[in-house]
Amino acid sequence: MLDELLVAFGVSATVIPKMWAKPENSNESLRNPDRAPGLSAIHSTLEMYKKQLLPGPRLDTLSDTLLGHISNLMPLYDGSFGQGSPTRVLSLKDFCASVLVDALTRTLFGEHIRNLEPNIVQCLLDFNDDAWMLVFKYPQSANSKLNVARNRILKGFVKYLDSPEHVRLGKSWLIDEVMKMLSNVDINNKDRAAMLLMIYWAANINPYKLAFWMLTYILFDSKLHAVLREETSHAYKDGEIDVTYLMAECPRLDAVYLEVLRIVNTALSARKIVAPTPLGDKVLRSGNTILIAFKQLHSNQAVYGVDPMHFDPDRFLKDKNLKNSSSYKPFGGGVNYCPGRFLAKQEMLVFVALVLNRYNIRLATQNSDGKSMSQPQHFPKLDMFTPALGVNGPIKGTDVWVELGVREGTSLA
Repeated sequence: MLDELLVAFGVSATVIPKMWAKPENSNESLRNPDRAPGLSAIHSTLEMYKKQLLPGPRLDTLSDTLLGHISNLMPLYDGSFGQGSPTRVLSLKDFCASVLVDALTRTLFGEHIRNLEPNIVQCLLDFNDDAWMLVFKYPQSANSKLNVARNRILKGFVKYLDSPEHVRLGKSWLIDEVMKMLSNVDINNKDRAAMLLMIYWAANINPYKLAFWMLTYILFDSKLHAVLREETSHAYKDGEIDVTYLMAECPRLDAVYLEVLRIVNTALSARKIVAPTPLGDKVLRSGNTILIAFKQLHSNQAVYGVDPMHFDPDRFLKDKNLKNSSSYKPFGGGVNYCPGRFLAKQEMLVFVALVLNRYNIRLATQNSDGKSMSQPQHFPKLDMFTPALGVNGPIKGTDVWVELGVREGTSLA
């Protein structure tokens, strides 16, 4: 399955065996100490993911960079021009997507990639809308939105890899090491660009959609909004967030994060059956694929009650062991337990806390042209029609419009 996905993202089929091949001698490990001896390029990449994303100095550096970009980019996309600017009406979906995808782009690749492909953020969002078609082999035309976006991103990454090292400043340790390792096993820039696309896509599948839903649930509950602003205000000083305080001393925000993640995660986990496998009174036959739907786990009535999809912001406060339940698996589990879970939580909590404390934000009662809306906004419905690769957004064509204004006394410098 992974081979097919690699080809779909642009890796040449003839290169796949080379990426699975184990090094024949120890020279590769000497050239690249972060490549464990005896591991193929694919398995080495997975190990590098863990070294970057599991708790430690490399995660701390990545997190500091990402959270800094989020903070600095908000004024670029909030429609305002600093303190005292009037309230603006914005698409919440666009605001979350623009800030978070741009921040992750700069965190992974530095600033130079945006010079080479200025529209890379929108290209990634277009690609993400239809990426499920690659995974599920849904046919599309050569000029489809998916293919146009993919080809444009790949061209940008080839230019990026062709650029001299001294202009590719600010890239993450993961990107640097994976590219060096692939170069050492003679993978050309076209195929390395496809690997960059996979990493870029994986980093951006969920965050902006989850941020949208967290803020949506908060904005549709005025009491919860007030409680969370008060709780997180103690972590907010001089326009920035004390991440250590936020992660340790904001249980209400943490509970909302866990609950929203439970409700909107519609992912499927796919596994290829390589040998006959007994499961209860059935036998799973080799050669087939098994799908595990996390949505079914997260709507288990025995665990979450008769109305499991009801949003309860206190659910994970009332039962602090619930996040360890076998029916709560937003990041998977076992050997494939997502190593990005630590960064994802920091990213979400900091983004939401910044929005609540930097801005006066509420559901819009007028359109962007200043005319009153004919009726109050309705809570958007989760898209349950598009095949899921993680967190799904609202049904296509729906959004939440917000009135956003910089709070008095807030500095965005």
